[in-house]
Amino acid sequence: MKTGTLDRIDQCILAALQADASLQNQTLAERVNLSPSACLKRVQRLRRAGVIRQEVAILDAARVGFPVLVISRVSLRSTAREAIQAFERKVQALPQVLQCHCVAGETDFVLVICARSLPEYQAFAQQQLGDALELKSYSSDVVLSTTKFTTQLPLDTARPAGA
Repeated sequence: MKTGTLDRIDQCILAALQADASLQNQTLAERVNLSPSACLKRVQRLRRAGVIRQEVAILDAARVGFPVLVISRVSLRSTAREAIQAFERKVQALPQVLQCHCVAGETDFVLVICARSLPEYQAFAQQQLGDALELKSYSSDVVLSTTKFTTQLPLDTARPAGA
């Protein structure tokens, strides 16, 4: 399924599920003006196509013991495919790394990392980033506050006409 093949009803379903993935099918169907069976078929199709990758609970990191959020920019010594793949494998295995983005620009990757404290982050950075990986450099910015955090994509969610 390509992005362009999403119709208005699909977009409404996706917008509703982004806001609350725990919606029961009956409630979702009512919100998008479909029968429950038609709504369920669409949701299943969106899952099979990989449009809906997963459904998760988003936790308050500070309330579950991770009040420190750090954004790190990483440059590798080598940008050969093998070096990039080795870095990505290593990062995949680190639960403290919440996000890893390969980027164009002055650095090779941007990481979002959580920690219980600044000393814990410092130890993590030294052991996992500094010593364990073939890095040219890394820099870290500690998040002081968050003005906006969302996982919701800005879909065109106008209600389908006649639906």
